Amino acid sequence: MSITPSGIYAIDEIAGGFVKGSSILLAGAPGTGKTVLSAKFLIDGIRLGEPGVYVTFTEPKAFFIENLSKHLGVDLKKFEGEGKLKILDVTALGGGGASALLDSILDSVESLGARRLVIDSFSALTNAVKDPLEVRGIIHTIIGRIVRGMGCTTIITVERAGIESGVDYGIEEFVSDNVIVLHKRIIKGRVLREMEILKSRGIRVAYPLIPFTLHGGFNAFHPYMEWMEREPSGFKPVKPKAGYLSTGIGDLDELLGGGLAPRGYSTIEVGSSVPLPILRLIRPMIVHALNLGYTVFLLPPMGMSAAQCKESIVPYVGADVIDRRMRVVDYGPEIKEPYCLRLEGTEIRSDFWLIWRTLEELRGASGKSVFSIIGFDSVEYIYGLDEGLKILGFDLSTIRNTGDIRVNLVRPSVKMKRQLLEASDKYLVLDETYGSLMLYGLKPRTGIYNLDISYRDGVMEAKLIPIT
Repeated sequence: MSITPSGIYAIDEIAGGFVKGSSILLAGAPGTGKTVLSAKFLIDGIRLGEPGVYVTFTEPKAFFIENLSKHLGVDLKKFEGEGKLKILDVTALGGGGASALLDSILDSVESLGARRLVIDSFSALTNAVKDPLEVRGIIHTIIGRIVRGMGCTTIITVERAGIESGVDYGIEEFVSDNVIVLHKRIIKGRVLREMEILKSRGIRVAYPLIPFTLHGGFNAFHPYMEWMEREPSGFKPVKPKAGYLSTGIGDLDELLGGGLAPRGYSTIEVGSSVPLPILRLIRPMIVHALNLGYTVFLLPPMGMSAAQCKESIVPYVGADVIDRRMRVVDYGPEIKEPYCLRLEGTEIRSDFWLIWRTLEELRGASGKSVFSIIGFDSVEYIYGLDEGLKILGFDLSTIRNTGDIRVNLVRPSVKMKRQLLEASDKYLVLDETYGSLMLYGLKPRTGIYNLDISYRDGVMEAKLIPIT
């Protein structure tokens, strides 16, 4: 059994692609991305030396070439001129009925030596050929002679209504190697696109639901798997906008209007099922701050100790820098090291007065704003909701009055998050959708972005990809 890449990164990376000479039923409502995915399937085939034929029943050829070339960043007309692609515009064909249509498709596939074929769409085909028996005959011939006989991997698109009604004319009987449905959902005014793999013959699919975007073509997002990622061994600085501190992610800086601003009070809500360790999220911020001469204060979120924090950051800045310019809260047995600030965890006012005094000392030592990160899940768990709310106003005033920079961390279960949303200038939510990392803003309000994390030469790189 031979496998050919599907053109869908997440499928190719996890499963390898489609079985060569198989049929794919691609369903979805108008605007879900069927045409874009189908065209990308052919383009990827061309790059692998597999010529392709695209049969369009709905769009004139000139419009199809112009629109898809621009969206996918390729020159479809050039591919046609080189004999690698054939676009068969059924709207431009004369009469002749089902027989003439079938002959045109067969001639195009045979003359090009096509290894990939797209029929877009079955729904339009049923409108063009009124007789259900003729439609069945066309599909039967395509599957029998082209897919099975010629080993031509074929996508047939269908409007979602066809799937829901059982798919008329018996198409399921023939097009059943793979069934993929594209969904577009609106969640609180934000677009989320999902690809559902209902059937995949010959290939085991571990993740049947995969989020994707049409931004820059068709890009599907594979699940973030922490066990597959190694600990970064290097650091790539991000140049911040003047007057701002970088988050360590250039795209996130842009989303925030330049980065983290002095007197800024920002909050990031991290979903309970997010597979990315919080330390990996905040480490680039801390390292950037220390490398730019800032001092850093950290009250870790639940499950993170002072020793863990130091161990994670030492490779990037050195132990001496941490001892001199960083303070990390710990509630456990006293750690007698300069970087560790031990708190009792019994009386919030006395503990936070000590925190604010420590911020003042750090500010005086560096002559610059202090970058602080507070895990408010720890605050609420250790001191309780009522006590946590009592110090929130004082804490906000401290940041505003001193010009410090703050990032708060919360979990969805934290009851203080409503008050933190009201108090914060910026409020972001990091969650997971089918294992993929998704980020969106409540303040400022944004669409949904995929947080794509990769490792190159031992350096972690992250970017935000909008879902459009």
